[in-house]
Amino acid sequence: MKKRLLCLILGLVMIIPVALTGCGNKQSAEADINSSGAKTITLRIISEKKVCNTDEELADYLANECGGDKESQKYLDMLATMKAYEDVEDEISKVTKANYKTNVDILFYTEDEYYELMEKSMEEYATEQKNAERAQRALDFYIKEYQAYDPNASEASIKKAFYKYFPEYQKYENWSSQDASAGGQDEYVENEYGIKELVYPEAGKNQLDIIYLSGRDMYMKYIENEWILGLNSHINTTGKKLTYNISATLLNGVRVDGETYAIPNNVQIGEYTYMLVDKKLADKYRYTYDSFENLTDCRFFVEDVYSSETGILPINATFEECMNLFVWYWNIDYQWDKENMVFDYSINKDNDFSVIGALYGDPQNAGRGKFELSFNNLFENPEYRELLLCLKEYDINKCYVNNYDSEIKDYAIDFVEGTYAMKRMAEENNGVYTDENGREYYLYVAKYPMADEESLYGNMFAVSANTKNTQACMEVITLLNTDPYIKNLLQYGIKQGEHRDGQTPNYFIDEDTGVLTRLNNLYMMDGNKTGNCFIGYAEEGLPANYWEDAKAQNNEALIDPLLGFDMNERLAQYGAKLDNDQLKNCKEFSGEIWENIDMCTTYSDLESLINNTLVTTVGKGALQSGALVNIKMLTNNAYVNESGDGESPYTVYYEWLKEMEYLPTATLQ
Repeated sequence: MKKRLLCLILGLVMIIPVALTGCGNKQSAEADINSSGAKTITLRIISEKKVCNTDEELADYLANECGGDKESQKYLDMLATMKAYEDVEDEISKVTKANYKTNVDILFYTEDEYYELMEKSMEEYATEQKNAERAQRALDFYIKEYQAYDPNASEASIKKAFYKYFPEYQKYENWSSQDASAGGQDEYVENEYGIKELVYPEAGKNQLDIIYLSGRDMYMKYIENEWILGLNSHINTTGKKLTYNISATLLNGVRVDGETYAIPNNVQIGEYTYMLVDKKLADKYRYTYDSFENLTDCRFFVEDVYSSETGILPINATFEECMNLFVWYWNIDYQWDKENMVFDYSINKDNDFSVIGALYGDPQNAGRGKFELSFNNLFENPEYRELLLCLKEYDINKCYVNNYDSEIKDYAIDFVEGTYAMKRMAEENNGVYTDENGREYYLYVAKYPMADEESLYGNMFAVSANTKNTQACMEVITLLNTDPYIKNLLQYGIKQGEHRDGQTPNYFIDEDTGVLTRLNNLYMMDGNKTGNCFIGYAEEGLPANYWEDAKAQNNEALIDPLLGFDMNERLAQYGAKLDNDQLKNCKEFSGEIWENIDMCTTYSDLESLINNTLVTTVGKGALQSGALVNIKMLTNNAYVNESGDGESPYTVYYEWLKEMEYLPTATLQ
């Protein structure tokens, strides 16, 4: 028997290294245990205060921060802080235990601590997870082969022998205790009153379940490294409520290749740009709210003001600012990257004039998925020519703020940035908005809030690929985004009037005004990092209906049309490059066109140039000075090298829209 055992060990010495080199299978939603038994999951999150999560952390804090003095105020403050945070954790777990048999172990870290820990944890855990899986396969092989020699040997004795001869794998015997934390057969103990209580397993030391993410770079890195799970199937089942509670702009905006890998927290997106028309002046010249929709509708009103009023500037904006409300100009910059020996291409978002571009039309169309940024010769579009003629006429007649050297403080038409509250106030008063000084304006939306990277990717909860309980994670994430009680608990702590014996309340709500007031600073969290802001109380100092307005604002918010688009990254997929001579020619041609427009000093000259000369010459790529570039070729099959190794910017952009499932229902010309 000993001889056989020796042969087995020698054989395993040769076989195990091979067994351990195999790739571990990535934990996926399909492999989710999702036991109905008692389970424990972890939630890692950022706190505004330093918190010691374990006795070990507290001991370290005492030694290194408090000089070992347990009577120091710093140490006593930490104990009070820990109690406040533990009370929140206990209250949240009472809800999740009652509803899902899930205990939530919340780990709080400062921002610096969190990102340093997560970077280390994800990389180390991924490596250790693979090693644990390989060690398990080696153990399974050992047990199988051992029992072939000795069918009567117990599995416990075989495991003992395995770890005796291969002690380096001992630490993986109960890897992270995740089998226990994932739930199994329920166990009960009697409490001091003789009542049976369900026993919840301890979380593993390195257990990763729900994690907080911030920023597109972090999000993409976690996806590429397969550190987080795709959640579409769970959003359609466990997390169905999320689709009714999270802004569609946010939820759709974080999709990558059609898959959602994290749930964004509802936060207020951007700001509106409003056009304000002075009501008193408009009434004077017999215009009503229905007379206007945008700046081009104000043509006759502007004429009345500049021809009849003194000391009043018609438009408090520049020509360029006004044009940018209506049109997107395509400008592609390039420079030589010496290090990589390639040209670096980027989209110039300053929106400087170009003969190639697209009209937004209605400001509601100016977002990703709403319309396609087509590569068209703008001078072939009569709507663009009419827009340019109208706004440039204002410039000729010195109607813009930059047409004057002296400071003018009174305006007939103003453009301001603001929140949905302004729009709501106007809608409640037949389109009339009254500012803080009592001045009345007709209010119109010139530009809708635009979701940028911070809005979309700034605050999200994801499910670690190492979890054993995807469903339990989604249940808790859903609570944070749909249950006001849970959201406010995690955000503000214990509410006065709802606190239990031994708990210190952290805030109270005025029953008459609905306004929140903090009672102490024991518990402090960033509202954007704790779930759906719209179902929580407004922060101290804000009106009670603040989040209701923010919710309405998000429902109208758009996504930057080029958010996530990288010209260099996309070209690399084609193994292609753009024709830099064509790019240069296009810029030079556009510049010469604009010089001709800008030289017009009368409306008749401007109209003749735009509607006659430019219509016939721009399409051919020629001015009186001679041919510069063929615009037809640029817009239809642009920037392709003669050798054929290039790609049209339109092709590159369109394929990106298609691949990412961002294609709009219609293309605007």
